[in-house]
Amino acid sequence: MTNTDSDGRSADLCQIETAPTAGRMRRPGVLYAPMRIGQELRARGIQATVRRLVDALCRSSAGPQSAASRLAADAVLHLRPGDLVRVKTLEEIQATLDPKGKHRGLVFTPEMTKHCGKEYRVFKRLDLMFDEYHKSQRRIRDTVLLENVFCGGAGLGCDRSCFLYWREVWLRRVDTPSNSGSPTAIDATFPAQH
Repeated sequence: MTNTDSDGRSADLCQIETAPTAGRMRRPGVLYAPMRIGQELRARGIQATVRRLVDALCRSSAGPQSAASRLAADAVLHLRPGDLVRVKTLEEIQATLDPKGKHRGLVFTPEMTKHCGKEYRVFKRLDLMFDEYHKSQRRIRDTVLLENVFCGGAGLGCDRSCFLYWREVWLRRVDTPSNSGSPTAIDATFPAQH
């Protein structure tokens, strides 16, 4: 599903839909490519299949990296479950995005902006993701899930509550928790039960 952001760009709202561009396919079997091409031929015809193959080859042999990609390559944090992180400001995150609002193929959704500047704990690293549309697993790098940070389906009409995927370049490691009197996003997620 797509939507138009304030700059008039078309932005994917669901991160699952960006799976084909967000990561590499996980070790496909020898017969995967011919089988996939056969499925494409049956479903879309010769012209559309050839066009998709040419597009895929062009993407894989793309020229030099953009400035945002080079900037992001230096920001790998090697986060582990339990690490405390702060989501960077929206301006910092936008500096890592391409013109389509993506970082290495993974979209930064409008719903994620409400988390900017807040602190969370890393729930787990994301090394594999399942591409529901193409029925394949994709390897994904430098991406984590944050505790209790789910997609609310805003603008999508979806109530699945999937985890949001966070590139490490969008996060900053916090060495010590803030000792301010106000609760952090971690504490505010679940109100105390009396």
